[in-house]
Amino acid sequence: MFSRNRYRIGRIRCDRMGNCFAWLRPTRVRFPPPSRYGFDNRVVPEIKSDALVLRKTDFLIESNSWEHRTEKYSVTKRDYNQRLVIRRGSLFELKFTFQRQYNRLNDVINLVFTVKDAKRGEFTKETQIVVPVFDDRNTSNLSIVLEDEWIARIIKVEGFNVSIEISSSSSAIIGEYNLSVETKSLRHEVFLPNPVIESFYILFNPWNKRDSVFLKDRDAREEYVLSESGIIWRGTHELLKPTPWHFAQFDDLVLEASLYALSKVGRLNVVDRGDPVKVCRHISAIVNSVDDNGIVVGNWKEDFRGGTAPTDWHGSQAILSQFYKNKRPVKYGQCWVFSGVCATVCRAIGIPCRVITCYQSAHDTHSSITVDRFFDEEGEPIKSLNTDSIWNFHSWDEVWIKRPDLSMSGAYDGWNVIDSTPQEPSDGLYRCGPTSVVSVKKGEVERPYDAKFVYSEVNADEVYWLYFGHKQPVKFLTHYTDSIGIKISTKAILRNTRVDITDNYKHKEKSAEERETMIRALRMARNQYSRYYLNEKFEDIRFEFSLIDDVVIGQPFTVRLKMYNKSNKVYTVNAIVGIRSTSYTGVTRSIVKKDRQELQVGPQTEEELIIVVTYSEYEKHLLDQSIFNITVMANVLETDFQYYAMDDFRLRMPDIKIETIGDIIQGKPFTCNVFFRNPLPKSLTNGVFTIEGPDYSNRLRYPLKTPIFPDTEARATFRLVPKTSGERTISAKFMSNELRDVDGFKSIKVSANMT
Repeated sequence: MFSRNRYRIGRIRCDRMGNCFAWLRPTRVRFPPPSRYGFDNRVVPEIKSDALVLRKTDFLIESNSWEHRTEKYSVTKRDYNQRLVIRRGSLFELKFTFQRQYNRLNDVINLVFTVKDAKRGEFTKETQIVVPVFDDRNTSNLSIVLEDEWIARIIKVEGFNVSIEISSSSSAIIGEYNLSVETKSLRHEVFLPNPVIESFYILFNPWNKRDSVFLKDRDAREEYVLSESGIIWRGTHELLKPTPWHFAQFDDLVLEASLYALSKVGRLNVVDRGDPVKVCRHISAIVNSVDDNGIVVGNWKEDFRGGTAPTDWHGSQAILSQFYKNKRPVKYGQCWVFSGVCATVCRAIGIPCRVITCYQSAHDTHSSITVDRFFDEEGEPIKSLNTDSIWNFHSWDEVWIKRPDLSMSGAYDGWNVIDSTPQEPSDGLYRCGPTSVVSVKKGEVERPYDAKFVYSEVNADEVYWLYFGHKQPVKFLTHYTDSIGIKISTKAILRNTRVDITDNYKHKEKSAEERETMIRALRMARNQYSRYYLNEKFEDIRFEFSLIDDVVIGQPFTVRLKMYNKSNKVYTVNAIVGIRSTSYTGVTRSIVKKDRQELQVGPQTEEELIIVVTYSEYEKHLLDQSIFNITVMANVLETDFQYYAMDDFRLRMPDIKIETIGDIIQGKPFTCNVFFRNPLPKSLTNGVFTIEGPDYSNRLRYPLKTPIFPDTEARATFRLVPKTSGERTISAKFMSNELRDVDGFKSIKVSANMT
């Protein structure tokens, strides 16, 4: 049987298996595949007077974009250099104008599609595809002829114009393509190349059942592919902070930047760009800049000079456009910035993607699936031993893809984790995933890719040890099996609310299934790290450690340790409370306050230790997320029992209120007021409001001319002009010398302009 793409003459016919034949009476002629535009293995013909010469190509951008749901891409509707964007595996139409009328009995047309950034178009690697155009205008539906191959047919001939319907393969390489139209008449021996100047883009297709990113649910496609804005959760598990993020995947230069990063950054072979598993793994590497000068530079320090503080970004458009224009990494990002940009790149190229936040997320550095914490007798953490950490929150992404590399049954298809925040290298590069969420819940930590690391992030055991010195045995203090992987969150479909998806990642904490999964994972990890030492059981005194959660910055906060003596004895408790400033990644920086007290707890009585921390005490220790680490070490002197507890506490920032005035109509200006009240006991100086939306290509700034005194209102007024209609989001941020990371958002509906 002959390959359908290698025989290009006469009338083309295809059987039901998709095999196409070219017939020429009385002999069959074979032509080798052409290279990109040059025809190295042929003689370029002299143009005959009766040759079918291409004069014009119409990509029918408006109609094709609408059919492929790509009409929002700015590249399809800008005033200059418009480009067609299509999704693979779906029909599209092109109209060609020749210098004479097409003759179905005499003329042969081939379409040659070449991946633009391939060093050399090769038929065998599918970086160049030669598609014979057959003329059978009685065929009612092209998709019936061939299930999953490139194919083209003439559907209309009007004068010198020929309209051709084309379907690409549902496994085609995604990226930018060039097109050449080969023509030949039966009287001529070779094809005449007609290269088309304009290129076009092919993306993944979650609407196509044969595509490996197919997503059945319509609302889910609307949210995870087409939605241009969303919410990323930050804060702590006790004080969640919803942060608006503009993905802006259709905005100017975003698609170009995404495809540039895929092809020019890192080590992804062009051929592998048809496989979403390999593409997603590559994206997790190129969004950070560690290995290959990728998109965003990470910075977890407090010095953001020379760049933008992570809390000041509104969304991905400014980052990606800056990266594309300068061809250099953009400063700076932290995990939610990496996940936001990663989601934009995935959605821009057609991969369904959502941002996930895991509170109390573990960073297991020695692959033991435990987070081991060592302390001295004063309750101070020993930094040299504490290489594991727990982040107050950590954001990553989930992509919806098939995983035939794990099982052909489809058992691992669906949501897969990719994490572009550079934490640990994977196969020599700072990347993570894709990791099947199903495999994480099952505790199958040896599944590719990086299942062990992701499992630890959401379900490691936290173990506390008392360290007495080098060559001395450590004493087991306590362990927590339910402190890691809390309130795993994502945005609800088509609503600005939070959905808890913890059950997707693990069984209910402390359940038999969860413990069985943990034991299975530990066995697979093959780590010899000792997990537990016996601690003398002591139940006469019950300790209860608590914090008041909802405290606005500027106000004092209180730490409480209650002790209940259930026995008829008197016990002496030596308690040490430490308050330290910390980053959201769990790295402590400086001691804010430390207090030691000794209390006697009488029989059947209750005592309470109260520590109050004022603004004047914590002000100079504040870090960018306003998080504090609270530790309590209590020693019952009569029994030498040690109680240890630790928790993180975040001060709440004030919320910016957003008011819109009047009707909001596409193309017409409207007024937007933003304001909040200064919660600090001192003035805010050099204050600046920034606002983005309802379209995300521009950020507006409004510097405040005067200081904002304590308990007075900071206010600004903006004039905004929406470019498009529909549901949109406005986000606002405020920064000053004394206060940062203040934000707010508002959903609005933009009415279409009917005039």
